[in-house]
Amino acid sequence: MRLIWFIGIWLISCSVIHVNTSRPVFGVNVAIGPNSQLTSYVCFLESNGVLTKRRNYDRDSFVKIVSGHWPSIYNPQRINYFELNNIDCAMYLDSITLKQEVGCIPLDSLWKIRFATFPFRNNSEMGWSNLYHKPSLGQQVYLHDRYNIHHIDGDYFLDTNFWRILQDVNDTNWIANYKAIN
Repeated sequence: MRLIWFIGIWLISCSVIHVNTSRPVFGVNVAIGPNSQLTSYVCFLESNGVLTKRRNYDRDSFVKIVSGHWPSIYNPQRINYFELNNIDCAMYLDSITLKQEVGCIPLDSLWKIRFATFPFRNNSEMGWSNLYHKPSLGQQVYLHDRYNIHHIDGDYFLDTNFWRILQDVNDTNWIANYKAIN
């Protein structure tokens, strides 16, 4: 009889399925990083309010993972999170080289939040910052209040703030308002 109880308990305990309740969290830091990159991209898994499994990516790899083009632990169902959040980022086929290329204007515009002019030579494009290498004090307060960015050099626009900043940098009204902050 004890053997039957033991087998029954063993079967019940073995049949308990562990449900993975983690979800992906994506983010970007706008600061000059390794190899003179103007932005750094990060993926986390969040479970019960704790961010784990941090991994940094370059722009193209990040877009491929977030768009579902590449399989990843951060996007195992290969969901196009850009499309889900109405962000115009995607993979497209270059008609000349016939290679898959990354196209993402919002990601390419993020440097403008921090810099008044493009920080490297051979590009005279203007940014939106009111100081040369960082946002003005008023802009920093705005970034803190709207996106929870305490320090532009080290903080990431994470999770919902990541999607919000990508939507905002495409909004001409938002850009005009941001530039007007002193």
